[in-house]
Amino acid sequence: MKKILLGITLTGLTLNSFAAHNEDDIKKALTTDLDKCFIAAHQKYEGHIISLEREVEDGKPVYEFDIKTKDGKRVEIECNPLTGELSDEEFEVKKNDKDFKKAVKISAKEAEKIALENTPGKVVEREYGFEGDIPVYEFDIYSKDKGHEIEVEINGITGEVMESEIEIYDIGEDS
Repeated sequence: MKKILLGITLTGLTLNSFAAHNEDDIKKALTTDLDKCFIAAHQKYEGHIISLEREVEDGKPVYEFDIKTKDGKRVEIECNPLTGELSDEEFEVKKNDKDFKKAVKISAKEAEKIALENTPGKVVEREYGFEGDIPVYEFDIYSKDKGHEIEVEINGITGEVMESEIEIYDIGEDS
């Protein structure tokens, strides 16, 4: 009889735990810094997260999400895992995008040269985009000395290095 009661009790607990999966329960379970950043990014831009990078910028941790929005645009947005605050929003474009070509004042070759002077290594990825109205070139440079990729962003008008981040890891599809 004790075995039957124990079995019924365990079955009841198991069924109750599966029945209680509403949205509030899911939000309560999502408590890590990555979860909080995921929720913030997804609330701002509905769509599919196609990649996630863990970076260090100015000695501080950052998550960077690449999201393909419902309208087909690609947005890159960073999140501070300590606060859940979103920042550094960039809309990615193709290299031959007419608005990008019209807005830049320096060539991709010049921007790459500046990036490599800032961070010697091998360029393994190139991206083009807009941060607000500013056209930007972004280069992922593998630095043998550091053993990581460094993401260097160049202002497409002034040639200024806007930011430099160490990529700890990258999960998902490359651009």
